[in-house]
Amino acid sequence: MAGSWGVFGLTGLVGDSLRAQLRPGDPLAWAVTRRPPAGGDRLPWIVGELPGLADPPPVHAIASLGPLDAFTDWFEASSLAPGRVVVLGSTSRHGKADSPDLAERALAGRLADCESRLAACCERRGSALTLLRPTLIWGHGRDRNLARLVALARRWRWLPLPRTARGLRQPVHADDVAAAVLAALRAPEPVPGAFDLPGGETLPYDVMVARCLAAAAPGARLLRVPGPLFRLALALAGRRGPGPGVVARLDRDLAYDGGPVRAALGLPARPFRPGPDDFPK
Repeated sequence: MAGSWGVFGLTGLVGDSLRAQLRPGDPLAWAVTRRPPAGGDRLPWIVGELPGLADPPPVHAIASLGPLDAFTDWFEASSLAPGRVVVLGSTSRHGKADSPDLAERALAGRLADCESRLAACCERRGSALTLLRPTLIWGHGRDRNLARLVALARRWRWLPLPRTARGLRQPVHADDVAAAVLAALRAPEPVPGAFDLPGGETLPYDVMVARCLAAAAPGARLLRVPGPLFRLALALAGRRGPGPGVVARLDRDLAYDGGPVRAALGLPARPFRPGPDDFPK
C-alpha cells in the first residue's frame, strides 16, 4: 500500500462512496473540500477549493475525484511530487469528440488536453499516473442523467424515446468507481496507465431506461415514437429538452473495453440492477 494519501472531491457522489469504503488502516492524511459534510466525522478535512488552494502537506499519493481540468490546473501550479496520482477523467473524451453540440466538443477537447498536460507533469515529477475514465455513473440518487429521466417518467407516467434509441451503454455504479480509486491507492506498487472504466454490463439505451423506470417509477412506461416526431417534440420543448448531442448519441454505441482496468486493479464486474434507493424520492 502507498504511504499517506490526500484526496480531492471526497464529498461528491464518488467521494461519498469512497468514504463509506475507507478502512481503519487507510492512511488518509487530508481531504480537501469546500464544505465538510455534516455529521461530525473526524476525517482530516482541509477547507478550500481549486485552483487557488495553497499546497497542502506532502503525501505519497494524491487522488482527485472531481473535475479533471480544475485538478490539472492546480497540480501544475503546485510544488507537490507524490509517488502516485490517481484521477478521474471521463469517457466523454471519446464519446463527445464529434458531437454536434459545440459545448460537448469543447468538453472532449478539454479532457484530452488535461490528460496530456497531467501525464507530462507527472512524468517530470516522477509521479506514476493512474487515469480512470468512468462511463455513465449511477447510484445513490445523485447522478444527473438517469435520475432526470426517472423524474420525468414519474411526472408524466410515460417517457418518450425514439424507436432507434438502442445505442449500447455501460453504466457504472459510483461504488465501483470508488473501489477502483481505492484499489489504485492501496496497490503495493503504482498502477500507471489510462483506463476506461465501464460498468459490468453492456445493454441498449432503451433497456437501461426501462430498468430505471421499473425500479423507481413503477407504472410508468416507455413510449417509443418515430425519430422525426421525437425531434419535433424536442423543438417544441426548447431549452427544457436534451441538447442535440444527447439526441445524436441515443442510437450510437458508447461501449468500452473494461478488461484492462479489471485485470490491473482486480475489480468485479457489477451488472446494472438499479433499485428505488438509487434515485431521488
